[in-house]
Amino acid sequence: GSSAIHGLRGKRGVEVFMMYPEGRTSPTQELQMISVLDANIHNIALAGTFDDCQNIVKALFNDHAFRDSVGLAAVNSINWARILAQTVYYVHAYHEATSPGAALEGTHVSYSVPTGNFGDILAGWYAKQMGLPVRKLIVATNENDILHRFFQAGDYSQLGVRETLSPSMDIQISSNFERFLFHAGGDDAPALKSLMDGLEDTKRLTPPPSLLAACREEMDSERVDDAEVLATIADVHTASAGEHTLDPHSAIAVAGARRYLQS
Repeated sequence: GSSAIHGLRGKRGVEVFMMYPEGRTSPTQELQMISVLDANIHNIALAGTFDDCQNIVKALFNDHAFRDSVGLAAVNSINWARILAQTVYYVHAYHEATSPGAALEGTHVSYSVPTGNFGDILAGWYAKQMGLPVRKLIVATNENDILHRFFQAGDYSQLGVRETLSPSMDIQISSNFERFLFHAGGDDAPALKSLMDGLEDTKRLTPPPSLLAACREEMDSERVDDAEVLATIADVHTASAGEHTLDPHSAIAVAGARRYLQS
């Protein structure tokens, strides 16, 4: 939110309406948004969760007459351009983690990604499809573990959103997961529509075995609770002699990576 606000503040021809769940961001993050007083910035604290905010945005996009009349665009990963930009992270990280010429030698790497709305890790999957040597993508979730339950047990059922130390991941409905399912299912639009209609009606998505197997071929998952987040932050801080202090989201990725390496 704050990055979009600071990037667009004061720009002519652009009005920014930034919705966020009231009381579910850090005080610092909220201040980064509401302290910007430019006339084209409009912050909206919504009584609800991130999913509630995102549902409103999706409803606005589905109102095509309204969408077209105001020139509606999204700044989060609903907008595929955001995901496209994020693929660069993975290429950069690959070169940071390997030696020159590693790709030509067939060196593969794995990425553990703190995941809520599934946009960042989907960017990693697209990078892999473009030729980046990726062995495995690890979906690292917090206690809002709908994605972990899907990969481990084929259970994509909506539960209540739990407040955690990693609020950017306090999500039950991952918008970009639908895009991944589309590709994993062979780009079969009618089949995906049937799955998503079922999710809308029953709050549960039941993947056929072939789809679940295809998803597991590309990604694995780990669930990290708040206690392990704190333990990981403390451990990395101690091990680095105070040089590195992880934020809670990064701690989830580190904890997920450690488990993957141990398995």
